[in-house]
Amino acid sequence: MKLYVCWGTFQVPLGREHPCRDALLALEEAGFKPEVVKTHSFGAVPRALQTPKRKLVEDATGSSWVPALETDQGEWISGSGEIAAWASENKKAEPATP
Repeated sequence: MKLYVCWGTFQVPLGREHPCRDALLALEEAGFKPEVVKTHSFGAVPRALQTPKRKLVEDATGSSWVPALETDQGEWISGSGEIAAWASENKKAEPATP
């Protein structure tokens, strides 16, 4: 599983969390440990100036904006709210305690 983010999953001072961080935290809370892939650049930049990883996200989701999640099954989910909802619906089972 790969989580495509902008420049990182840092906390934003003052105000709400950064969307890329929101997506990562939701996945971690659901028991997932995604590979975090930094796409760099900015979603509003014209495609010709985008990084190859941003172009990959756009080709897969129809949007150059991140966060975007590529599941192990090859499904793509775009947007922090959508990723959080997917994570909540697909929580990993807790290991049984002896």
